[in-house]
Amino acid sequence: MDKTKLLSVALLTLALLAAQVAPAAAAPSAQDTTPITGTIQSITLETDPEGVATVLVTLTDDGGVTQTVRLSVETAVALGLVTLDPVSNEPVVDESQVGQTVEIDPTTVIPEEEPQEGETAHPIAELLAAFFGEDAGVVDAYHEDGFGFGVIAQAMWMSQNLNGDPSLTGTILEAKETGDYSAFILPDGSTPSNWGQFKKAVLEKKNNLGVIVSGQADPSTEDGLEATTLQNRNGNGNGNGQGNGKNKDKGKGKNK
Repeated sequence: MDKTKLLSVALLTLALLAAQVAPAAAAPSAQDTTPITGTIQSITLETDPEGVATVLVTLTDDGGVTQTVRLSVETAVALGLVTLDPVSNEPVVDESQVGQTVEIDPTTVIPEEEPQEGETAHPIAELLAAFFGEDAGVVDAYHEDGFGFGVIAQAMWMSQNLNGDPSLTGTILEAKETGDYSAFILPDGSTPSNWGQFKKAVLEKKNNLGVIVSGQADPSTEDGLEATTLQNRNGNGNGNGQGNGKNKDKGKGKNK
């Protein structure tokens, strides 16, 4: 066989190999479809500045790992976590699902939006900070610790109702994360046993992120509980709990 034929055979072989390899290289990597399974710790509705509602679900798996995932309202309704009000068609959290086991398809999870380049904090963090008179870096730090903005807003409302300012937010969030509410005493002298009971004792119906985003909320405690109704077990009401100090230091130290 002469050199010309050898070269032709070699080129043909390379072309066939390239044709076989190209589709494999172009094929996308398989997406992880392992269900996200765990016990529900909280379900929170969030509304962005454009008025789009989503649902944050915090759950703990069998290994004790806690994570928060964001779902569309439609997905949450399909999972039975949220219902739609028959009159207003607005989503309503089904609190009875807290403590139940849920299995979530990871392909339905909405990725968290990252701050745009040049922004010092997430827009919602800026909004909450302005509303409650807190540093936006502190609120952003709570979010980076894994708390959804809906939960952060609830904790800031609770601190506002208890202490007249957001200084107890970190302590409240730490209690939610650990399940240890011993730093707080309910009006009947008992200690909250879970997040749902704590919220029910402290929050008013309209104390949520949605009313802040829509501009319909009043940060005063006029419609909330007075600071003396539910107090920090230490009795000082100054928010010097471990969680508050940890998060606040972290937030203040950020340079974004």
